[in-house]
Amino acid sequence: MEPIKKALERFIADIDRDPRICLSHIGLFSVLLYLREEHGGMEPFPIKREDLMKAAKISSTTTYFRIIRELHEYGYIDYYPTFNRMSLSQVKIREMDEKKTF
Repeated sequence: MEPIKKALERFIADIDRDPRICLSHIGLFSVLLYLREEHGGMEPFPIKREDLMKAAKISSTTTYFRIIRELHEYGYIDYYPTFNRMSLSQVKIREMDEKKTF
C-alpha cells in the first residue's frame, strides 16, 4: 500500500497532465484515499455509495457512477461493483507504477 501522502502527491502530479479530470473526480478520489486510511490501508476496501456521495459533495447518482467509472477507466482506481444489496462494492487505489492512459 502506498502511503497517503505519496498517493496524493502522485494523483496531483497526474491530474496536472490529465485534461479529463474535473473537480468531482478530485473530490471523490480524495474521499477514497481517506476511506482507505480509515480501513487501516486494507485493499480493496468496502465503499457505500451514499457515504461517498455525501462526503464528495456529489448530489446525483448518475454523476457518482460516471465519476467512479471514469476513475477506474483512467487508471486511478480499481472498482469492483456489486449488484447485491447485501454486500458492498470495493475499491483499490492503484499504485504509482501501474499504467494510466492520458
